[in-house]
Amino acid sequence: MTTMTMNANDSDTKRFNELMEQTYRKVYNMAYRLSGSRPDAEDLTQEAYFRAYRSFGEYEGDRPFENWIFRIVTRLYLDLLRNRRRRVQTVSYDATLPTEVGGDSIRFEVADDGPSPEDVLLEASFSEPLQAALASLTEEQRELIQLADVEQVPYQEIADRMGAPVGTIRSRLHRTHKALRAKLEANRVSQALSAAR
Repeated sequence: MTTMTMNANDSDTKRFNELMEQTYRKVYNMAYRLSGSRPDAEDLTQEAYFRAYRSFGEYEGDRPFENWIFRIVTRLYLDLLRNRRRRVQTVSYDATLPTEVGGDSIRFEVADDGPSPEDVLLEASFSEPLQAALASLTEEQRELIQLADVEQVPYQEIADRMGAPVGTIRSRLHRTHKALRAKLEANRVSQALSAAR
């Protein structure tokens, strides 16, 4: 975690750094729960604090800073998902490319971009039944959990954001909680059975 030293007055910078220190771990954990990826979580966290710092003058001190920064992370995560969906794959690495000489073909050799052993170890330290259960939910369900349960956004505001009636939001959230509980219970039973063997 780095402190901000940009061109705001000293008291604002000091106050922002204090708030960042108090909330950094929670913000990172939330970004990790949303993205399921350490590199994405690190990027989201860094970008969220950068944006929060740039617009710190607009922050209303009577509202919890944590909720404000959580909203920024959520928006950044949704932007990340939208951008990734828009990317177009122009080359298939599995396809062979014919050459003009002799009719031979060329294959791409793709570097192994899988996680390193260190990354696997660190990922394992974060993985828990809740992370697995959240990852199995749909994007909309994760967003509902994030807004309603983590950020404590009022149902009316969630309904406005998602373009659905409040009753529909309540119903979807109830079904999402039920699905999450079922997944956590199934995981608990599975672990108990494994331990009993």
